[in-house]
Amino acid sequence: MPAVDKRGAEDTPLLKQYRALKAAHPQAILFFRLGDFYELFGDDAKLAAPLLGVVLTQRQGLPMCGIPYHASSHYMGKLLRQGHKIAIADQMEDPAAAKGIVRREVTRVMTPGTVVEDELLDARSANYLAAVELDSVGWGLAVVEVSTGEFWAEQAMSDHGREGLKALLARLRPAEVLAPAAAEGELRLKALLGPGAAVSDWKRTASESAAPAHWDNKSVWRNRPLALKAALTARSYVAATQAHLQDLPAPTLRESQDALQLDDAAIRTLELVESDAGGRAHTLWGVLDHTATPMGSRRLRQWILNPLAKLPAVERRANAVAELVEKPLERSRLHQILEGMSDLERVVNRMGTRSAMPRDLTALRAALGARASLEDWLGGGVSAAALSGIATDLADVAPALKTLHALLADALADAPPAKLSDGGLIRPGHDAALDELRRVRTDGNSLLAELEEREKRESGVALKVGYNSVFGYYLEVSKANSAKAPARWTRKQTLTNAERYITPELKELETKLLGAEDKFLKRELELFEALRAAVLAADAQVRRFAALAAELDALQSLAEAAARNDYAKPVLDLSHELVIVDGRHPIAEAILPAGSFVPNSCELDGRETQSLVITGPNMGGKSVFLRQTALIALMAQMGSFVPAKSARIGVVDRILTRIGSRDQLSKGESTFMVEMRETSHILRSATLRSLILLDEVGRGTSTYDGISIAWAVLEHLNRQAVREDKDEKGPRGPRLLFATHYFELTELAALLPGVKNASVEAREWTNAEGRTEVVFLHKISAGPADRSFGIHVAELAGLPPACLARAREILHGLENEARTAPAPARSDTDSQPSLPMFEEHPVLHALRLADPSDLTPLEALTLLAELKKKL
Repeated sequence: MPAVDKRGAEDTPLLKQYRALKAAHPQAILFFRLGDFYELFGDDAKLAAPLLGVVLTQRQGLPMCGIPYHASSHYMGKLLRQGHKIAIADQMEDPAAAKGIVRREVTRVMTPGTVVEDELLDARSANYLAAVELDSVGWGLAVVEVSTGEFWAEQAMSDHGREGLKALLARLRPAEVLAPAAAEGELRLKALLGPGAAVSDWKRTASESAAPAHWDNKSVWRNRPLALKAALTARSYVAATQAHLQDLPAPTLRESQDALQLDDAAIRTLELVESDAGGRAHTLWGVLDHTATPMGSRRLRQWILNPLAKLPAVERRANAVAELVEKPLERSRLHQILEGMSDLERVVNRMGTRSAMPRDLTALRAALGARASLEDWLGGGVSAAALSGIATDLADVAPALKTLHALLADALADAPPAKLSDGGLIRPGHDAALDELRRVRTDGNSLLAELEEREKRESGVALKVGYNSVFGYYLEVSKANSAKAPARWTRKQTLTNAERYITPELKELETKLLGAEDKFLKRELELFEALRAAVLAADAQVRRFAALAAELDALQSLAEAAARNDYAKPVLDLSHELVIVDGRHPIAEAILPAGSFVPNSCELDGRETQSLVITGPNMGGKSVFLRQTALIALMAQMGSFVPAKSARIGVVDRILTRIGSRDQLSKGESTFMVEMRETSHILRSATLRSLILLDEVGRGTSTYDGISIAWAVLEHLNRQAVREDKDEKGPRGPRLLFATHYFELTELAALLPGVKNASVEAREWTNAEGRTEVVFLHKISAGPADRSFGIHVAELAGLPPACLARAREILHGLENEARTAPAPARSDTDSQPSLPMFEEHPVLHALRLADPSDLTPLEALTLLAELKKKL
């Protein structure tokens, strides 16, 4: 704890030192080392104490809290996960030897997007830092994964509403974003990414405004100025905050057209990598992940969030998966080989940091040792183009990897220590100088005994070797034998009964013994740095090897999932068809007992069946059917097999969803406003190759308004080709699944070409007690439903019997009113279709429902006045 004298906390030398360090890092929480603790003061302490679960105290009015030094990673991780930055001020000298106040310096700045320590990272998820550049016509985005060295940038122009950028950020979920204040406000980054994401306004210096010399293809970057600016900003930030890192590799330039586009709503509602309850359990990622390594799991997650949009690339990956499905023994052997590779991507990247440890080299040695086995496996007769390509790429980097592995195998001990300071990293026989120091360090007593015996033999004098802190090591001879001492001995001390001598050889050994430990550790550090330099010299080849291993791991994981779950290989083409036979929801199927999931088929072609209007009871499975169709299309385009008897998928360019309801109170938006925003985005973003899922559009407002909006949305999407003046023989609009409880919308099947009806089946029966029961069959069939069974669902939910009885009474009355109403005239299908429900004026509808016998004179006058206002 800091000493506080009577002059007050402001004047103590310790706090002056603290405030100087804090002033240099105002945006970070400063961890100030004091003995065995890190202390936090002032506003930092008030902010961190409740987040860390530690006690906030005060000393002379100064708030403070502390955490144990040995457990600091645990506490720092808590703050980083909540979007805070940390500056670590360590003691730079031994407090016992310090004169005055101990010198302290900030040795590390930790930010959510630049962490490299394994204990602070999720092994199976990427930890991205993103930099955003906006201008009036476009945007640029750069993305860095500091722990693996991944670095790329992308640019888009004419992205109205920045929807493409928002969708990309939603897929990436960066831990930290560098963006100007204006961009943060425009993109609503905190709302988009969650409160745990850190957002910083970082300005690079004038000297950091040009691409470095090692960035290739400078002409390409000149044509992507916003992507270049974003990449330079990211590089500048990493260099400024992570001085212990080597320079980032050159970024690659990516094109968004290469991937099927998914926005935040689709990622969330389809539960691709995170479930509604949080975490990866019960997600598509969780179902498909049978990887052997963390880097393979991260690659699989990347494939899920970025499905392919180019047919040749899809077929290449799918054919590799198919070959692995057909070869279970080879697949099992591949999994065993990969299991020994650890997280090679992060291991090799740590070699460029001060956080590299001896066991990182051990993990690297083991991973490189698996290279030969992988080469043998790939040479065992694989034929798929993707696997053959991996074999070719591995052969290209094999010489460098073989040389590096031989060096590590020769240099490293079989079981290196956890820390360099423990010693024992280097194998005996690798370095002669170290071997001598090791012999001196471990065999000091035997060396002294050897010298003692040698001197006895050569001098013929009885003696013994001794030691004291004043004179060091010496030869002690009795007074009686002192006259026999050789001339080469030098008298050092005379005692009553003995004489003590030293020799040049003894003093040389003394120097070796007393300095052996420090010299040994210093020499091991030098050799460790040499090994680290050798790894960095082969950095590109090792990274390529890690990428190839991650790809193999993801491929075998998809094959394993296909084999375990009885998936089928889909057919992809450039048509607009989407034909699924006996499709299943991969996540729901995995949760339910084996064989209990009811499969359903789906057929869309963008023209004859452009839209499918699905009606039926609550809890019948409409939303599951919508989701499973999208998941099957997505899985097909990521190169996976799919949960269906068969599937034919015309390539989809984007999946757009409006499923479920949620308020966004932080934005001041109701459920209905969120629904309308998402629907608006869908209508503006959809193309003829899109797949759209709409569930209960319009339900968040009045019945008339809701039906009107749903009707107009269906009609808008059905006529997209007409508006865009497309080929009359091509698709009418995007492939659309539209689930609704508005039965009036089923009339559109007769009014709009390409609109078909489907429904979820249910059966009623009477039990032994005479009560009517409903069985949901979860089967989709052609034609509209005739009722929704909402009251039955309310009964299952536990509504009181009296309330249910009154609901049935009201429903019966409304149904009678509907049956007695005159049928409206059918509109000409070539004209603008009109909604049959709207043929009756709302005043007439209200009058039909009113019962004069139940109204008092005052109530009747009030009703008349209200109805008159509606005319």
